[in-house]
Amino acid sequence: MSGIGYKRTDSTGDIPVFQGSGKDIQLAQGGFLLDITGLTKGAILKAGTPMIFNESTRTAKALITGKVVEDAGASATAYKIAKGSLLKVGDNFAATVGGPAYAITSIDASNADYDTVTVGTTIGEVTADTMVFASSATGASNSSFGGVNGLLYRDQKVEENESTSIVIRATVYARRVPYSAALATALGPLIIYSQSF
Repeated sequence: MSGIGYKRTDSTGDIPVFQGSGKDIQLAQGGFLLDITGLTKGAILKAGTPMIFNESTRTAKALITGKVVEDAGASATAYKIAKGSLLKVGDNFAATVGGPAYAITSIDASNADYDTVTVGTTIGEVTADTMVFASSATGASNSSFGGVNGLLYRDQKVEENESTSIVIRATVYARRVPYSAALATALGPLIIYSQSF
């Protein structure tokens, strides 16, 4: 005799990212296996995280982002970013597509207000509130979003063999998604941005 199974779902408790429900939000057909390569098990990926999904392999990978909290100069190699980013040592740290991206050599999380990301080679001047990301390529002018083509539907805990849902058409609250206007352009016209709070 089989019983009802329960599964605990972790959430950040944040306010909604997507407007509407049901037919207002279109998901890619079927689920996708979450690729957790390089991610910390137990971490939470937030709804609205930019995703790269492959309908042939049925896998999906997150584009890891962060936000700079203090201006950094043209020769800086240390950048202060908001707490909560899933950036890690070894990621190719970048701030603009087609710009510089270099490996993170250390992350100092000892400050209560921000983390300090250090790279071996500067990525140049970056102003406060700029989105930074883990580029799929490295070099002086090679940074890339890696083919982002959807958004994570709901908060998801990083675990082995987890299925995830990817949004390919929806209206989002622009102030609540963890990415920049440049990434919005890369996602194309199927994601609509509401300026409501």
